[in-house]
Amino acid sequence: MPKRGIAVAVAGLIAIAAGAARADEITLTLATLDPPPTPLNTQELHPWADRVNAAGKGVVQIVVRDGTEIANQQNIYDRVLSDVVQIGRGTQSFIGGKFPLSEVVALPFVIDNGETASVAFWRLYRSGLLDSEYNDTMPLFFGILPPQALHLTKAPNAIDDLGGLRVAVATKNGAEIVSRLGGAPQSIQLIDLYPALQRGAADGVMINWPAFPPFKLNEVTRYHIEAPFGGSATMIFMAKKKWDALPRAAQKVLAENSGEAESRRFGAFWDTASDQGRAMVAAMGTQQTIVDLTPAQSAALKSKIAPMAAEWTKATPGGAKVLQALRADLAAVAAGH
Repeated sequence: MPKRGIAVAVAGLIAIAAGAARADEITLTLATLDPPPTPLNTQELHPWADRVNAAGKGVVQIVVRDGTEIANQQNIYDRVLSDVVQIGRGTQSFIGGKFPLSEVVALPFVIDNGETASVAFWRLYRSGLLDSEYNDTMPLFFGILPPQALHLTKAPNAIDDLGGLRVAVATKNGAEIVSRLGGAPQSIQLIDLYPALQRGAADGVMINWPAFPPFKLNEVTRYHIEAPFGGSATMIFMAKKKWDALPRAAQKVLAENSGEAESRRFGAFWDTASDQGRAMVAAMGTQQTIVDLTPAQSAALKSKIAPMAAEWTKATPGGAKVLQALRADLAAVAAGH
């Protein structure tokens, strides 16, 4: 066969092989739920998908879909389980009734920051104590948001006395905290917070600092109380049946880019986002007040809301073991173990 004919034949074989490799490659859709330019996407989720895609050429690729066109916080769990999307970003407290034990991170005076809490929560998940909640899903990694703060339009009667102020909350535990401090919890969608605070329909909100830059809450709040009010659990997850159906090679690529290390990275991202939100408010100077709690003020807050943890363990089957295990994991991670 002439050399040119051999070259053509070889090129054809290469093309056939490449086509076969592409045919075997698994494509998974990740729904981020946020607009493309948000820091969560540009600094965390898109880079993670890029790392998976670089490692998974010919095996598995992730297609990222931003925004809420195909899923939102309220339906992401069902969208993933029904295979509309294969990977989702979910907040456990928004998935009604499915994750009561995971709410342990939302208890006051339990977690201090996102990175340590995210690693500890991954270890808690791996211990098997949360198996009843994740029986339908395969979490790839977790990101625990650092503790929420109280952000008010005006100073309260006292640090531990909200005096009937109407405070928007996103979680059951947040509502309980506000109530114990004498406030009136309100359920307001995040997108509606700004106008509610601006027109006086709400006097404040209990939320994490990362929400400030995208929703401009610094423009409609003036008084900020920081304490270990409790965090929020989020996860990047797949349906367990979808994970089980993946080829082992695809599972290997995803597993090597998930787990404890990625949970640490995700938690650290939330800590940085929290620092940035707080710094934006602090830069406004005398227009804003970020309270530096005195020991007496901290003790007053703790006396009113810390008992929630013990009450939660009594009301939540399995809660006592979960809280004990999480605290042990938090201490181990904080000690560098």
